Amino acid sequence: MSELKIRLLVMLTAAWRRRYAIVIPILVMPIIAYAVGAMTPPKYKSHTSMLIQETAKMNPFLEDIAVSTMLKERLSALKTLLNSRHVLLSVASDLNLINDSMSPYEQDQVIARISSNLTVSQLGKDFIKIEHSASSPDGMKALLESVSVHFIEELLAPERSSIRDSSEFLTIHIEKRKQALEQAEQALAEYYNAHSAATPEMQSENLSRLAKLKQKLAEKQAELAGIEKSLGTLDQQLSKTNPIVGRLEEQIIEIRSELTLLKAKYTTSHSAVQAKLRELQRLEQERSVLLSSEQTGLDSDQLWDIASAAGTGSSSREFQPLLITQLQNLQIVRGRYESLKQETSSLESMIAELTANAKNYGSNAKQLLRLQRDVTLKRELYDELVERYEMAELTGSLGIFEQNKRVKVIDLPTLPAVQPICHLLFLRYWGSLQESRLGLAPRYFSSYLIRPFVVANSSKTPNYRLSQLFPKSVSRFAILHVISRNGMQPFLTLCFKEQ
Repeated sequence: MSELKIRLLVMLTAAWRRRYAIVIPILVMPIIAYAVGAMTPPKYKSHTSMLIQETAKMNPFLEDIAVSTMLKERLSALKTLLNSRHVLLSVASDLNLINDSMSPYEQDQVIARISSNLTVSQLGKDFIKIEHSASSPDGMKALLESVSVHFIEELLAPERSSIRDSSEFLTIHIEKRKQALEQAEQALAEYYNAHSAATPEMQSENLSRLAKLKQKLAEKQAELAGIEKSLGTLDQQLSKTNPIVGRLEEQIIEIRSELTLLKAKYTTSHSAVQAKLRELQRLEQERSVLLSSEQTGLDSDQLWDIASAAGTGSSSREFQPLLITQLQNLQIVRGRYESLKQETSSLESMIAELTANAKNYGSNAKQLLRLQRDVTLKRELYDELVERYEMAELTGSLGIFEQNKRVKVIDLPTLPAVQPICHLLFLRYWGSLQESRLGLAPRYFSSYLIRPFVVANSSKTPNYRLSQLFPKSVSRFAILHVISRNGMQPFLTLCFKEQ
């Protein structure tokens, strides 16, 4: 109990010794803080907040044609752009804060003042807050409204400009691709007109026709060879025919007929029979002589003359000679031969023409494929550009449709309220005072609390100072904490311990 009283007495003594350092700041600092707050002009603040909505992105049917604002990625750029000269110059011009009569320096001062008082912050994923502070509330609402309008325009400008620029770009290139496609199609049409038989369909048909003609030519040539052989045999046989021999044979036949009739009436020794026999022998001998002798051949015209002369005789009016029949057969075979020969010649000329055309099939097909590939490629490019143009137009229509829904203003700019700043200075000065008092507290305890107690209890002086008893890393607050928990006696024993 006595130790507590002593400790309180020491504390009161130390406080009395520093009564001016304790009381004067408490009395003076509020007055100074109030004076500073009174001299500092009031600061007005106003803000507006808006929600950036992307309704099309939430619709699965419109997600692929919607354009995102990319707010998170562009926020830093939007802040810089909002504080840029050309945006703030537009804001100042809208509010008549600058005019043409002002110098560039004065205009820069106005723009710098507006820029320093504007702050943009993102409170959420799609939530934006714009704050404006000024020393006067006049015009703050209008300025914040103008800044909000320009901010929304800059926020949606990439979407609008990209759609507009995309449409213009696609329109220019669609026209170019259309002209190129028309030129390619015209070149292909001219090639078809010049080489109508060089198309793959016609080439396939020509090759099939060529194969059939070759097969037909082979058949005709085989038939022609057979007819030519038979025609040669008949012609050779007829050319060797002797009309005298034929006439002798006819007489021999007639005599034999008469001899048969005579033998039926008379005996062999009859004079009439013997006369016919002698005549028959004579004719046979003449025929044998003629057959054994070499005779010159006769052509078909001579044979036709002989046959005609033989056919006009009165004795053979109803009899068709063998020579005429053979000549008729020869004429039929010869006509067939001439017909086959003409057909074969015609087939050979047709096959030669088709073969010549088939030889150019490779070069023609290469040229045709190049033209077709060119047309196909340019048509695909044209169709793709047209499709992209339609998508760009659709995206632009979607942006116009939802332009009033993209940005929803949550807090409209209002008349600002006064926000004093004197309490900040007061807290700053008060914090400095408390910091200085806490910094001097260990010295007070070490110098003014321990020393009177030591003098009252001992006539000895300590061997060590407080700074020598403890290392520098040990703070004075730690020493005071030890003293408060264990009392002063262990601490004094340490201080007055003999060397």
